[in-house]
Order: sequence, then structure tokens, then C-alpha cells
Amino acid sequence: MMFVFGEVSDPALDTVNLIEDIVRSQVVEIIIQGAAQAHRQSSRHLSAEDLIFLIRHDKAKCNRLRTYLSWKDVRKNVKEASKNDATEEMIEAEGILGEPSSGEKTMKMRKKTVKLSWDLFAGFLDVLNDDDNEEDEDELEAYRDTMQRLKDADEITRKMTKEEYVHYSECRQASFTYRKAKKFKEWANLAAYLDVKPNDDIIDILGFLTFEMVSTLTCSALGVKRAEEAAATAAAEEGCNEEKTDGISSRKAVGGGRCGGGEPADLRSLFEAVPTAQATTDSLFAAAPKGQAPLQPQHVHEGYRLLQGCTKTIGNTFSGGLKRTRVALI
Repeated sequence: MMFVFGEVSDPALDTVNLIEDIVRSQVVEIIIQGAAQAHRQSSRHLSAEDLIFLIRHDKAKCNRLRTYLSWKDVRKNVKEASKNDATEEMIEAEGILGEPSSGEKTMKMRKKTVKLSWDLFAGFLDVLNDDDNEEDEDELEAYRDTMQRLKDADEITRKMTKEEYVHYSECRQASFTYRKAKKFKEWANLAAYLDVKPNDDIIDILGFLTFEMVSTLTCSALGVKRAEEAAATAAAEEGCNEEKTDGISSRKAVGGGRCGGGEPADLRSLFEAVPTAQATTDSLFAAAPKGQAPLQPQHVHEGYRLLQGCTKTIGNTFSGGLKRTRVALI
């Protein structure tokens, strides 16, 4: 999965284990906060709205999740409709039913709109959305984001061989929950944090969020790694310039030959052009350059620290105990 977001095809085992541990801790944090949100509403069941509420500040991710749930409902309805049509055709072939009307054959599929209680116009969506073909601004934003990801993936895979493309497709389809729901529940130990067994929608949402977590962690760690490489390049450039400056000063003192003054500037432009060119080619689905070193655990640690932002420190409560540290969701 990390290979899709710009990491090398064979990442370091320590880095993979670290990202897996961070994702597990984030899943546990989501379950704890979601269960607390459901408890505030006097509900024993964890709903999809409780999980979406936790990421409501990340509008782009929230829109992608709502679109994902909408199309998931469409696929479910299409499967049920196809099964019903097959059953009716078998019954008609046996002559049990008469000729069905055209109205019974036609079944219109509508994409379900995920309504959120904290939206300002949540109570007026049924009245405002009279046009079935009309798409709101959030759906258009999620669609543009999806198309940009597909375009980036197409640019990366255009020059791949058949074996490389198969490996890339397998990495892109990697999931924590697809056909592994039971193993995922045991991996995250959901039974220890939930009184009621989570439904399939909760597992699908967690699978979507874990994919986003790996994407965010990998991109952040790659940014830290590029910053370190740029700093090392700048330090080497500065040392080279100092050596050349010392050499020019000694030559002038001795009265030696003239050295071209434009050489350090050319070297500086050469060193500065490398990180800039790399930064312009990086994207969410950009492939790792050939010869790139794999991510190290310190890159992931620093990237995760930057993603946490300014969190509150542990302090004392009025009763003299310690309060739980707030962990930012990624």
C-alpha cells in the first residue's frame, strides 16, 4: 500500500511495522471517541454518523467518505435488483406469472445522499434537491479529487511493464478490511471497546479511514525525508562554497591566476534545481524514483509528530488524578 503513495516497492520492515502500529492506535482512538459520541446520544450502537463526526473538520476526507458510502449503497441496491430480476425471469419461464408490465421491469436507481445532523441544510435536503441529476458542491469536489488521483495513477503506470503494473494494482487494492473483517476486528481488538458488535458499514468506514491514514503517514514521512536530503544538499553546497572562497582568497593574496566568479553561482543553481524538480513531480500516486532509499522509522516518527500538531499536555484534574491525552486523528 505504501508503494502506491511514493515509497519503494520493498520498504523496510521496521517502517512497515511502525506504520501498522500507528494505524492500529488511530483505529482504537476512533473507536473510543466514536463510542463516547454515541454514549452522549444515549445509544449503544456505533453509527456511521458518529465516525464521520470525528473527521468533520477535514472537509475533503469527509466528502470522499460520503461519496464512498453513497456508491456503496448503489452497488448494494444493484446487486439486490439483479437477484430479483433473475428470480422473476425464472418464474416467468415456468409460466407462473403473467406478462409483467413495463413499469414493473423498470427500476430506477438513485444514489443515496448521506445526511449529517450537524449540517445547516440537513432538514431541507428533501425539499431543495428536486433535480435528481443535480450534484452538490461537496460531490463535485470529491469527484475532482478522485479524477486527479486517477490521472496521477495513469501517468505513473503508463510506462510500466505488465509485471510492474500487476504489482502496482495489487498494492493499490490492498485493504485492512476487504474480505478480512474478522481478522481486522481481532487485530484492532474492537470487542474490548464496544459493547455491541459493529455492523458492516462501520468496518467499511474503518477500512476507508485506514487507507487514508497510510496515505497521510507515507506522504508526511516522504516530506520529512526530502527536507532532510535538501538540508544535507544545502550543507554540502555551503561547505563547497566556503572551500572555493578560501581558495580564491589565497590565490588573490599570492597573486595567482584568476578564477571564474560565476562558478559558485552555477553550482548553487544546480543544487537548488534538484529539490525543486523533485517537488514538482511528487503527487499522491507518484512512483518512487529509481535508486531511492526506503523510509526509515525516524522519518515516520517525525511525520507523525508534525501531523499531531499542538496537542494538550497531560495535566491534573480537580480531583487530583491525571486526564487522558488528546490524540489528533490523521
